[in-house]
Amino acid sequence: MAIDFSMTPSAGAEAWPVAWSQNNMLVFSRGNRVHFKNLAVDSGTGQLCKVRESHGGVQLIACAGEDQPNIVAVCTGKGRIELWDLLAKKMTASWSTHSFGAVAWNGPILSVGSNRGTIRHFDTRIKDTPKMKEQTKRVTRHQAKICSLTWHEEGKMFASGDASGVVLAWDSRQNVPLDVGETVQRRKKMQHVGPVTALTWCPWQSRMLASGDSAPDGTGTIRIWDVSTTPSAFPKSNHPKKLELDATIRSLHFSTQCKELLCAHGPGKFTPAPPPSFGLDSLIPYDSSPRPAKIANSVVVYAYPTLRSLATVSVSCQDVAGSVQSPNGLRIALAIPGEKQVSVWDVWAKRKDLRRHSSFDTVIR
Repeated sequence: MAIDFSMTPSAGAEAWPVAWSQNNMLVFSRGNRVHFKNLAVDSGTGQLCKVRESHGGVQLIACAGEDQPNIVAVCTGKGRIELWDLLAKKMTASWSTHSFGAVAWNGPILSVGSNRGTIRHFDTRIKDTPKMKEQTKRVTRHQAKICSLTWHEEGKMFASGDASGVVLAWDSRQNVPLDVGETVQRRKKMQHVGPVTALTWCPWQSRMLASGDSAPDGTGTIRIWDVSTTPSAFPKSNHPKKLELDATIRSLHFSTQCKELLCAHGPGKFTPAPPPSFGLDSLIPYDSSPRPAKIANSVVVYAYPTLRSLATVSVSCQDVAGSVQSPNGLRIALAIPGEKQVSVWDVWAKRKDLRRHSSFDTVIR
């Protein structure tokens, strides 16, 4: 399924405003308008709102969780945040804040990661906007733009990644990040080479976090982190915790049905074309242009814990900007700005028994 989708030029090169609500509504931008489509039934597309040009282009869209499934946060390039009710098609709150690079919901709390590295937690239950902003809790440990932000489903932990490659895991009751990661020069840290463009928590191993980056040379790395503060909580193994790839990492999603990790790859690294072999064949003209990575702009599913590639599907000749996972965990929606489309894919089948079995090979299309 392909759905028309577009962004305004002022939205920013890294923006891809697409979200999937708990009520199976796909919410996305078309220029400075926000539209939605109910994927539970065969219905048309509706318009939720139009953002004023003075507020900047639609940059991010985030759907709230199960406790308020109809609420959507629409965030603009000039730091404007608007909360909308999908059913009533009515704005319920709005305020301005610093420019931002990532947002994530945790119940009624909307967490916003700024371009300066600050993370603010807005309590949307406070209807008086000045009072809400005054009582906003914030944490300041990042030294670069926040590129990714995700809450654990239990609601007590969240993770953040920035443009300098730093990943931090937080206990929401504390103002300092957890002391977890690799030991480097007597300190524990979680570090990537490029900006951290993907973060996801594992649904079947509560203290496991996966992160991915998009390095300047077109490469990307997937890393698996143990964020437990107790050594015995995460069993030791000889399986890899790091996978270096020749394409950027735009999004990561764990399967809810089996032990697999899906990666939406964006643009990849270009490598020089191999020289022609000597002999008669060397007299034949050949294409000497650099060759793109085979997994560029593809969806790849990796097995856990081996991180072995199980299946690869090329989804576009244009750059994949990112993806969101459906509320039941079985489908993904890929944002492809160059095609002006959001592409919806079936990935996993719902398991029929208690065994966690791979279903990717027979379902994705």
